[in-house]
Amino acid sequence: MAPPCFADLGKSARDLFDKGFNVGLLKVESTTTSKSGEAIEFKTTATHATATKHFLGNLDVKYKIPSYGLTLTEKWNTDNVLGSVLEIKDQFARDLKVTLDTSYRPQTGKRSGKLKGEWQRDNMTVNFDMIVDAAPIVNASVVMERNGWMLGIASSLDTASSKIGNTDFAFAKDGHDYSLFSFVRNGNRFGASLYHKVAKNVEVGAHLGWTTGDNAARFGLAAKYCPSRELELKAKVNNESKLAISATHYITDKLKLILSTQFGIADLKDTGHNVGFGIEYKP
Repeated sequence: MAPPCFADLGKSARDLFDKGFNVGLLKVESTTTSKSGEAIEFKTTATHATATKHFLGNLDVKYKIPSYGLTLTEKWNTDNVLGSVLEIKDQFARDLKVTLDTSYRPQTGKRSGKLKGEWQRDNMTVNFDMIVDAAPIVNASVVMERNGWMLGIASSLDTASSKIGNTDFAFAKDGHDYSLFSFVRNGNRFGASLYHKVAKNVEVGAHLGWTTGDNAARFGLAAKYCPSRELELKAKVNNESKLAISATHYITDKLKLILSTQFGIADLKDTGHNVGFGIEYKP
């Protein structure tokens, strides 16, 4: 089995900290599929940011042609941005996936595009992406795995100036009920995370980060507890003494309701309290 891509190293801990915390947002998301026998998926999302009062709606239509390894996704949002994503898998080479991601703003005529590639083998995953521009920026990464231990390297190149951008080195280990991850960026930024499934319905995680020359370390703790199949409770706290709590209620197997809040525990009189609400439907 191929290792995850570089961006997915430490994903278990990140999901524990990020998923289910829609603080400051009112969100409704629905995903449906066609019953006509064709592999068509419709995804609609409506998000309202309570701080900026900005509303954003998205509509994605995904069409799959498995016999040719093709997936086409058409996108539109209320900011009037049109997008198309074409994914081709196992056609140019075995285990190679090539993706072309484009967007267009009719009001300004601005176009953008990104070419992506991913090649996987039993003990290695290679990724690259390139902005389709006059002076493209190329990003590349590789993850190698042996006996459960993974080593990842990622870097970028600005072709206009021929300068190397951020360079990351990462180590990771995924076990049956735990995940370890650490990284260093440009030799001056360090970070690590831990995820552990303590029991069938209890998960805990932690992350730590610091930068050379900065005396203050960044850290956070998170936990998830599922008292029943229908209810999921999560909490996290960081070094700024901000506590976030979320509750996810599975009304059915396809429909869930998410409530979340965040406030400062160092000063309860702080007015920076935020709440979030979400509804997600996926068959």
